Amino acid sequence: MNPGVSRLAIVIALVIGGVALLANGFSDGETVAVPRGSSSPTPSETPSPARSPQQSIVPNQQGVLVQVLNGTTKPGLAADFQATLVDQGGYLEAGTPGDAPDKTVVDSVVYFRQDNNKAQNRADAQLLSETYLGGIAVKPLPAGLKDVVSASADVIVVLGEDQAGV
Repeated sequence: MNPGVSRLAIVIALVIGGVALLANGFSDGETVAVPRGSSSPTPSETPSPARSPQQSIVPNQQGVLVQVLNGTTKPGLAADFQATLVDQGGYLEAGTPGDAPDKTVVDSVVYFRQDNNKAQNRADAQLLSETYLGGIAVKPLPAGLKDVVSASADVIVVLGEDQAGV
């Protein structure tokens, strides 16, 4: 036999064997046996669905009970500002505007009452701060002011020297 023909027969046999291996080596959706000693593949865990977002709070102006206190020496500042909020903003007067217990408050603050409507009160206070006072600090109502403000007030504004010239 010619060595060239022998080599050609070997190459053809290898090609046919390779084609057969490739054709049968890939599963067509059939079950493939797992060799002994190897762990079986575990199904991947499906990630738990993300928490549904909490209902978003929409800040209000209309109907929000507000009270304004004057922490400055400028007379009538609280009354004027509260009248603006009621007349132009749709806020409701929760109590008579008056003087803050501490005079000469440097920086104005918008406080919100921490009751069952804490999240709504905070959102309403933030809106008032941004709309009327240039985004001043918004904080929970401190215990020292609870006895000074109307029990119905949800948002309390204490005007400081930073607003006295406005």
